[in-house]
Formats: sequence, C-alpha cells, structure tokens
Amino acid sequence: MFLMLCKKCFIQFSGSQQFRTLAAYSTTALDGNYAWVRQNKNPRLVLKKHAVPHLSNPHDVLIQVKAASVNPMDVRMIERYGETILSAYSKVKQLSQGPLSSCTANPLNETVSTSVLGRDFSGVVKSVGHLVTRFKPGDEVYGATDPAMEGSHSLYTVVPQHYISLKPGNLSHIESAALPYAALTFLSAVKMYTKCKGPITNQRVLVNGGAGGVGTFAIQYLKAMGCEVTVCVSETGYEVVKGLNPNYILDYKAKEFERELRQLAGFDVVFDLAGDETALKYVKPTGWFLAANSPLLKAADDWGLVCGSVQSSYMLTSKVTQALYNHGVHYSWIFFTPSAASLEEIKLLVEGNKIRPVIDETFAFDKMSEAYAKVGKMRGRGKVVVDMEKFGELCVD
Repeated sequence: MFLMLCKKCFIQFSGSQQFRTLAAYSTTALDGNYAWVRQNKNPRLVLKKHAVPHLSNPHDVLIQVKAASVNPMDVRMIERYGETILSAYSKVKQLSQGPLSSCTANPLNETVSTSVLGRDFSGVVKSVGHLVTRFKPGDEVYGATDPAMEGSHSLYTVVPQHYISLKPGNLSHIESAALPYAALTFLSAVKMYTKCKGPITNQRVLVNGGAGGVGTFAIQYLKAMGCEVTVCVSETGYEVVKGLNPNYILDYKAKEFERELRQLAGFDVVFDLAGDETALKYVKPTGWFLAANSPLLKAADDWGLVCGSVQSSYMLTSKVTQALYNHGVHYSWIFFTPSAASLEEIKLLVEGNKIRPVIDETFAFDKMSEAYAKVGKMRGRGKVVVDMEKFGELCVD
C-alpha cells in the first residue's frame, strides 16, 4: 500500500466555506503517520506528517484508523469554533488526570497552533496501556473522541479505553465510522429523558431535522424502542427518511406543514435537531423538548469564558422557564457524550438488524477537503465518511 505525497500544498477554508489547493511539487512513498491538521493562525486545513502517537496514559489505546467521518462540528472548528470552552475543558481535564493525560501528551499536538480534527472513527487496535483490560492488539473497534482531544482525521490516534467498543461484526470499517458521534449525541438526550421521565419505549416522538447523521440514527433507534415517530424534513430528504419507516413524514417547507403538525399534537418528546422551536407548542404537558442548538460554545468564543457561560446560562434558564410556564413542557439542550456502554448498545442493535448506518458519500483520504466542503454545505443526507485506506496523490504542507 503506497501513498503518493506532494509538498507545499494546503487547503484553504475561508468565510465563504470554499476550499482551494495550491501546486504540487514532488512525490514520495508513504511512511509513518499523516494527519489533517487545523492551523490556528489561519483558518486552513493542512496535511502534515507526524510521529505515530505514543501511549502516555495506562488507560489509553493506540488505534490505526481505517475510516472516519466528517461532522458539521469539524467544519466549524476549522475557524476555531468552540476554542474558548474546549481549551478550558482540556486544561481542567489535564489537571484532573495528572501528567499522564493523553489530551496533553499526544505527539500530534506539537504546538498550540495545530489541532487534528475528526471525531468518530473505526479501526484496529495496535497497542494498549498496561491498565487496559477490555481490548488487545488486533481488535476491531469504533468510537469517538471528544472535541477537546486530538481527533481521528489521522492514520493513527490515541483514545481512552472508555471511549471505544468492539465495532459491530456485521459492518465494515466505513459503515462503523458513520455511527459513533451522531449516535452518542442522540443517546445522551435519550439518557437525559430516561433519567427524568422513564423509559422512552412506546412514546410519541417528533424528530425535527431527520435527514442528517443524528436524525437518521434517531429514527431507527426510536422505532426499535416501539415509538410512534414523526419526522420533519425538507422535500430533498424525504426519500432517505422514508426508507427508515417512520410513522409520519412532514415537509417543513410545505404550506400545510403547521396544520399537519397540529393534527399530530401531543408528543411525549421532541428532539429538535434543526434549531426550530415551532413544535414546542405541540408537546403535551409534562413532555420534553430537547434541542441540539446550544449557543454555549459560540457565546464563549464571542464574549469570553465567563461572560459567555453566564449569557448561555441565562438563555437556558429563560427558555426553561418560558417552556414550563407557557406550555407545561420541560426544555433542555443536548450534547455529545463519549460512552463505551452506549457504543455497546448500538453494536447490539446493529447486529440485531435494528439499525443500519446511512451514508451519504464516501471520500478517499486524499479527498478530505472535498468531504469537508460537502459537509460545510449542510445539505447532506446521512453521514460523510472518509476511507483512510484509499488514497491517490496527497499534498503535504
């Protein structure tokens, strides 16, 4: 297996979300590790050669990445989205874990001005720390790093053992890489609902924005739990969602949308993945409205850690109060949370043919820029995945 590399080439990400490549000069054969890195000084994505990361924590696992997906979060992070909160979180994590934290000792993090993006992945375990008990070299695993860690858009990555699970045996690496980040984001919301309300089985549920990565997983999971599922999508997402067999599909751009939604009123829970709170008034009293559009990261970037956090807390308190006072509905934001237990639950559902990954398009490793460009358009249907073992000519900075 060989990778052709050409020097002095980079990919620019501008405010208009356009990429461009510069000229290629020379080629060499693949050796070692390569990673797509965000340069903090300028909003650009660059391919760099790095040493293979080492195990700096006894609970860490070194993984050879076979496939990884690109998420909207990755695209936004090129322009340093979330940097204020994520940097603070990383420092707190470093202090809590001591000097052996993989978040700080990873060789990929050569300087503070670089960061490897990418969250979810599927790959093969190459080595494990001496306190790792659940995995051994050769195991095929999948999982997702949290955004404060070095990411998965690298041929090798290091993660804590509690961030991964054995991948579903009936899926390829490409298929497995399409699941973790979206699925874990949704399951964090399910856990919140279950803790406060009880099991989500046999509930009447609305998924607003059902054609993306989180939405396509949510529909299948809820159907597997015996729920009556209503999905709001645009006309272009109809066919993708239809194949997942929800009970009702509504076109949110249609003239009769609100009338149809009103006829279905009385939802036990709404998962808002589109940032539209129209359905809030159609949740039954004591029901839940769970939104994935938290302004926390952006507010901290705009106003600083303290002021941004205070502003976000005020906003959440206001929304919680208004939802409860006006509609008798509980309101909360949802966030991605790494969880080996949730990954194992997903694995069982996939192997039981209850859930299948929905992949919009697969790109080769050397086409990473095109994968980012596609996700940046926010018109995807399912997930965009990168095959880390497929490549042609790559440009190296």
